[in-house]
Amino acid sequence: MVFCLCASLGAQPAPPAPSAADGGRIEGRVRDASGLGVARASAVLRNALSGWSRSGETNDAGEFSFADLPEGRYSLSFSAPALSNETRVVDLRRPWRVQVVEAELGLARMDQQITVVSGSRVEELQADSPVKVEALTREQIRDTGYERVSDVLSEIPGVVVRSGSSGTVGAEQIQGVDSRQVLVLQDGLPVVGARGVKSGSLNLNRQNVGKLERVEVAKGAASALYGSDAIGGVINMITREPAEPFSLGLAMSGGSLGAMDGRVDLGARWKKLTFFTDLEHHRQDAYGLIPGNPGTVGPDLARNDVLTRLRYAWSERATVGFSATAYHNHQTGLTNSSVGLTLGTSNDSSQMYAVTGDFVLTPATTLQARAYAARYDENSKTDLAGTNTPSYGFANLNERYHRLDATLSRQLGARQLLQGGAEWAQDLYRGANRLVGDNAGQQATTNDVWLQDRLQPTRKLTVTLGGRYQRHSRYGDHMVPKAGAVYRLTERWIARASFGQGFRAPDLGQLYYRFANPSSFYQVIGNPTLRPETSASFSAGAAYQQRRWQVGLNLYRNQLNNLIDTYSLGTPQTPDQLAALLAPYGVPVSFSPLANRLTYIYLNLNRARTQGVEVNGAVAVNRRIGVSGAYTFLDAVDRATGLALPQRHRHQGYVKADYSNPRWGVLANVRGSFFSRWPLNPSTGTFGYGYQMWDAYLSKRLARGLQAFASIDNLADSRDRKLALATPTFDRPDYGRTWRIGLRWRLGGE
Repeated sequence: MVFCLCASLGAQPAPPAPSAADGGRIEGRVRDASGLGVARASAVLRNALSGWSRSGETNDAGEFSFADLPEGRYSLSFSAPALSNETRVVDLRRPWRVQVVEAELGLARMDQQITVVSGSRVEELQADSPVKVEALTREQIRDTGYERVSDVLSEIPGVVVRSGSSGTVGAEQIQGVDSRQVLVLQDGLPVVGARGVKSGSLNLNRQNVGKLERVEVAKGAASALYGSDAIGGVINMITREPAEPFSLGLAMSGGSLGAMDGRVDLGARWKKLTFFTDLEHHRQDAYGLIPGNPGTVGPDLARNDVLTRLRYAWSERATVGFSATAYHNHQTGLTNSSVGLTLGTSNDSSQMYAVTGDFVLTPATTLQARAYAARYDENSKTDLAGTNTPSYGFANLNERYHRLDATLSRQLGARQLLQGGAEWAQDLYRGANRLVGDNAGQQATTNDVWLQDRLQPTRKLTVTLGGRYQRHSRYGDHMVPKAGAVYRLTERWIARASFGQGFRAPDLGQLYYRFANPSSFYQVIGNPTLRPETSASFSAGAAYQQRRWQVGLNLYRNQLNNLIDTYSLGTPQTPDQLAALLAPYGVPVSFSPLANRLTYIYLNLNRARTQGVEVNGAVAVNRRIGVSGAYTFLDAVDRATGLALPQRHRHQGYVKADYSNPRWGVLANVRGSFFSRWPLNPSTGTFGYGYQMWDAYLSKRLARGLQAFASIDNLADSRDRKLALATPTFDRPDYGRTWRIGLRWRLGGE
């Protein structure tokens, strides 16, 4: 058996087991339904408090053994090809005695996963997390046929991503909280994309799934663990790390709208070195929706992505890692404007670099230190379509982000894990026609410390308490607490509850925005007197799982204060009129606003509440057919006016049916997503029509390591019903039915 520290680059390190000389022992046997031992079944033992783990395999008789274990509560998970997964909970207490575990693995049911998540900055089983964390594994992502993170999130209850093509912005909502209040991470570090200037959204259509091991969504305020911007939740994209000595993967697909997606990945483990790289190319043609209108909704798009990860174990007590992620995107699109049909061209790129060190200081203490640098660059121009008129509307936008942090973890006996950390971060924006100061830029610096205490007062109860103190260079000091509890009623029943507060300082775009649209004669002006946004989140729920079915229920409530939004000041005709309108908001002369333009400014406008219920479940009809689904009810209200918040669906859900035949090498599924109508302008009572989308996926094994696959998205060709009006318009940019076919080949690994 092999000791596994289970600390990945960018994730929080899992503390090691305390010294356990002459410790406890867990042994037993894994059998199938006929009573025969299951040889070479995987057995993973994980400490429920700290997350450290050991892994091994059963022998030819199906027997296993773990020795020299410290006191504590453990989850013991078993898996084997074509058989169901099983998890047992075991307690070890002094005086030592052998704990015997018998497990039976029946025929595999559909979509069964033993999922490890890190929503509480400790790697733990999904069922043991005190906060509501949803996760999609690499296998689940692969079997959707999707290429973008924005698409795969559609299978997570309570998450909505508005997106129509690779060129449109994929902006997410979590439990009705908008994307500006949701933090997006990769391996636990912020993804840059100038979200503070570009409508507050980090475009999830620019995040591809080929490099990912899983996607996690932690719901509710998470500022105590992850800092500012996490007042509505966190999306964490965990990148892959090879598990085999050598693996090579190739994938190629194409389909509607000239779509072409290619990928190659290479992974290796050699002695103390681990290496993984992923290279991707994506392309798609532009499209429009309104007949006779040459304007495009989704632009022509070409994108290249690369990820490289290295990890080297100097010793059992020291591991260092390096990662680099980058993409370059080129897109063009046609727009109808006040000066005629214009062609917009944009090039944007992102680069992120991280160096991580994980150190075992004592048998019960670990330290992780990280250095992170990221940059985002965008250049754009506008041309009058079909003319030789010189380009105009030049703009550039740059973000530079730097971060240093350290986390110390200390296990105190068998029932307590204490973690704390310090973080320093600096964010700089600059850009012509984007910010006051243009290329001189604006920047903000934060210094944070955080603490988390995980306790097990009883064998069934785990309590988590924590808080964060932040010093912001522009907003001073702020502190937020969190608390959560998980109670394991039985091995099948889990109950959880959590509370957290959130804090979000206005981003640099909201403070110092100075954008004048070159063709539509409007402008957006920042407001340096904005106040921070705050939130408080409550959730409680329960989950039940057994071999053939599972069900979960989650109740949630989020209260948000001082939410920032744009407000129209009208169209002042003279500089004096403009100055008089802006004077109450403290906008200085250096912002240089323009007269005779429709003018918007950022204000603390809203006090909001989102609350509701999420229900999800899955059942194995038989060993080949499974059905799963989820439903979310959302009540989202502006507390100041009593009106519904715009762009939110009151009812949302999905249903999915899977079929798998390992003998034939066939896997197929059909998924349907359902959305009720949603308010566009609550004050005038205008709504967007409700709709449903059906997608299908099929894959077939052709030879060892070779697989063909096909998918059809939007089977029923659902498009906005307003396109059928005498004067066509639309509220959602869905193109209609699309298809994709492709091949995958893998040598080694999965």
